[in-house]
Amino acid sequence: MKKIISFWLRLVRDFSDALLYGTFLGGLWFYVLSAALIISHESRRLTFTAAAAAFLAFQITSVVVCGVFLSFIKRRPLHKYDPDIIGKNFTGMSKSSRAFRKGVKSMHEADFRMALEIFTDLEASAEDLSESEKGVLAFYRGRCYHILGAYPNAVMCYEKASDAGFSIPIMPLFTARCLAENGRTERAMDIYKELLGSDNECKELIRTEIGNMYLKLNDGKNALKWFQEAIDLRENYAAALGGAAIANVLLRNFKEGEELYRSALLNHIEDSVSYTRYYKEIQAAVMLETKFPSVSTGGDK
Repeated sequence: MKKIISFWLRLVRDFSDALLYGTFLGGLWFYVLSAALIISHESRRLTFTAAAAAFLAFQITSVVVCGVFLSFIKRRPLHKYDPDIIGKNFTGMSKSSRAFRKGVKSMHEADFRMALEIFTDLEASAEDLSESEKGVLAFYRGRCYHILGAYPNAVMCYEKASDAGFSIPIMPLFTARCLAENGRTERAMDIYKELLGSDNECKELIRTEIGNMYLKLNDGKNALKWFQEAIDLRENYAAALGGAAIANVLLRNFKEGEELYRSALLNHIEDSVSYTRYYKEIQAAVMLETKFPSVSTGGDK
């Protein structure tokens, strides 16, 4: 039923666009021609009936031409960014489509607050969005909140996108990450375990995702368990090596951690500069705690 309603809404919107632009262009060309006839003194030969017929012909032709033109450009990949995510949504010339594309452009320029403001205004003001477009819009709002660290809002937007029928393989991982960041680790773990039993194309990232969740909980033992499983299965291999290195450091297995750290670099871990900085910071902090236990316990009073 939703698909039928969405189809008719899109049909009405496309016809309205063609009628709006076609009527404007038809009237414009008719008045240009009329002005040319008046200047050339040929207008006296034109009867009222002929003028009305000409006006109607211009209008109909312009509406048809605009309809064909709009239909053609809507088939083109109008989306410079994320065409595989946005799909056939927001491809028209409407105010809503233009605003959405502006928001996506702001996101890719790393102006996430501006993008969020555009998406939020669009959701509040646009009443002609299809269910599919609402899902895409909710996802992009969720990404903005996620990147800006507003994890509860991000989860709500991701869930809203899912309810509207929007789905891409990475979205459950985004949802689980936000839940974990918000302290809802059990719910995050439920999502991760569900994905492990599915055919999701991002499945090979799950074990390192779980490992990272436990790292943030300062639980080196469980983190190492999941990273080791990923290493054994060669899933997200470089990231798994890097995570296992940090987990070993947390467990004060400094030699093993150093070996895994080097292996991660040799296997081209993503953003090796940031990773090295993070690893060295964790290593220094744990070594300090080992040498001076009072640093972590607060010492004797």
